[in-house]
Amino acid sequence: MSVFISLLKKELRTCFYSPIAYVVMFFFWALTGGNFIWLLSQLAHGESLTIATQLMFSGPLLTFALPVIVPLITMRLFAEERKLGTLEALLTTSVRVPELVLSKFFGALIFYIVLWLPALIYVLFQYRLAPAEVSGFPDMGALQSGALGVILVGMLYIAVGLFMSSLTSNQIVAAIGGFAILFGSFLGMMYMAYTAQNPAVRIVGQYYSSFAHMMDFARGVVDSRIVIMYVTHAVWFLFAAVRVVESKRA
Repeated sequence: MSVFISLLKKELRTCFYSPIAYVVMFFFWALTGGNFIWLLSQLAHGESLTIATQLMFSGPLLTFALPVIVPLITMRLFAEERKLGTLEALLTTSVRVPELVLSKFFGALIFYIVLWLPALIYVLFQYRLAPAEVSGFPDMGALQSGALGVILVGMLYIAVGLFMSSLTSNQIVAAIGGFAILFGSFLGMMYMAYTAQNPAVRIVGQYYSSFAHMMDFARGVVDSRIVIMYVTHAVWFLFAAVRVVESKRA
């Protein structure tokens, strides 16, 4: 455990000292601010407070941005170390590969969660701006399930991006590969879920569409099958990354 904590601290330092991390942070915080301004305009035009709460985590600006943002976070995780030659040196030590992979995964996940912190401030603004006669706003159940959905989607996206980074020593290739998989599947499953004529295809799309899942989580709907799906798929990609890195040691 002490080795894992040391690796995690090193990963967090590397992440937060990276210039690209602050570019990503600025870009995503600008999007969250834009999403909040859009919500305020919707409220000004008569939209219900309930819908405004739901769109705090599932606004179109944010859901479409995640498949772009996450590969930028994960592209350097292994690709940079392979390019600099530090990965091979690290693999000659007693560090276990699963610990190394998990430290990079949780480091990226912590940074991802930090990106969402301004949403808590916007929730407070919503609470302050709500009329005095309105009770039960914001809906804490919807906010908690929405936050759970954000973390689950982030876990899977980060696992996919980490796996792509383990395959190459070029950060740009890792970012493009992660973007292609995440954004391609995002659009494909959304198309299947909402426009497919075949009911069976539509059911498959709704089961795998992260857009549909984010909307459900934002409404307070937590389906255990979806939670298990995200966790198991993330574990699979992490296992695949472990095997790729272990092949480098061999």
